[in-house]
Amino acid sequence: MSSSPFVSTRYAGAVIVLALVLGGGAGQGIWTDHLLELSLIPALFFGIAGLRSNRLHNSSRIVAILIAAVVVLQFFPVVRGIPLTEEIRIGLLSPAPQKSLEAGLFTISCLGFFLYVALFDERQRFRLMPYFLVGLFIQASVAIVQLSFSRSVTLTGVLPFEATTGLFANENHFSSLFFVMIPLLAYSLILRRKSVLGYISISLILIGILFAVGSRAGMAISSAIAIMALLWFAPVGNKAIAKTGAVLLGVIGLVTALLLFGASSSLQSDQRWILFSTTWEAIRDHWLLGSGIGTFTLIYPSYEDTDQIISAYANHAHNEFLEIILELGLAGTILLVGYFVIAFRGAFRSGLSEAAFMSILALSLHSVVDYPLRTMALAITLAYLTALVLADPDKAPNRSIE
Repeated sequence: MSSSPFVSTRYAGAVIVLALVLGGGAGQGIWTDHLLELSLIPALFFGIAGLRSNRLHNSSRIVAILIAAVVVLQFFPVVRGIPLTEEIRIGLLSPAPQKSLEAGLFTISCLGFFLYVALFDERQRFRLMPYFLVGLFIQASVAIVQLSFSRSVTLTGVLPFEATTGLFANENHFSSLFFVMIPLLAYSLILRRKSVLGYISISLILIGILFAVGSRAGMAISSAIAIMALLWFAPVGNKAIAKTGAVLLGVIGLVTALLLFGASSSLQSDQRWILFSTTWEAIRDHWLLGSGIGTFTLIYPSYEDTDQIISAYANHAHNEFLEIILELGLAGTILLVGYFVIAFRGAFRSGLSEAAFMSILALSLHSVVDYPLRTMALAITLAYLTALVLADPDKAPNRSIE
């Protein structure tokens, strides 16, 4: 038994299943996200309390602390106006505190889960994988039931958003969960269980489901990742050649998939480029301090040209990195660079960290043309993957965790 009932892999696993089942919406103000944030309070508490004793290197701790600090600073009072030349006003750094509070709670909750999982050793973190498979199975089962009626069946009235594919509001976000799991399955089945055939069989089933639901982007990206992971973990004699081939084929496959299918959503390709260019225009005016976390929908319309207003509502930039830089400014840019630097440094410590890093790269590439991390399901998944990459598995356990 553990010293605390909350410091438990069972609790973390329950949060994971809840997030994968309820966290498929990407809007603001949905009650399922608030419910998940409440469930993450113990993880946040113990994660922060164990910040000095977890298995993170100092650089990882610094990035985590800076992320929390950037969120908190949104609610610090600042003086607006130039003394003696115009009226002086005192307000918060964020021009929209309510939206920043909602986005900030989302961010801090996921950060707390990352810190909590970092308290575990690698064996215990690996024990959380079955919970992701349970969530994946539930999502796949719901999608198959939808397909048995009609490809266009949408679940309404059950969740605070329309579930168009599985329990996700967006078919591309549904597919993200599938291809993020593939490298972890490769590690588990090929490296640990020595079952190449089992891995190939399950990968084909996952890709087949994505084909059935009509996600061409998800099917193409999943295929590229499945081949890359197979070559990377394959039991061959010359591992260096196999891994080099895996990287080359993976990069070519992923880039090709994104170029050919990455724009398949409610937005057409030209509309997506309009979003990118308009967001970049806004960044040029907010590059230093940012527009405020969660304020994209307020800032973006003021930069739209009347002849370029797209038919779809621009709820996000459809590029996670541009949106983060717009809302957080220079601090957001530094945090993004710092995250990928320290993630790359820890990516090759073990087979599990290598698999997790592949999943992070795949999710990051998808984030270039979409906003998967605005769903709690995929944000929690990224928090888990980040803990696999950044947390040191070699230290002795700080406590007994059940």
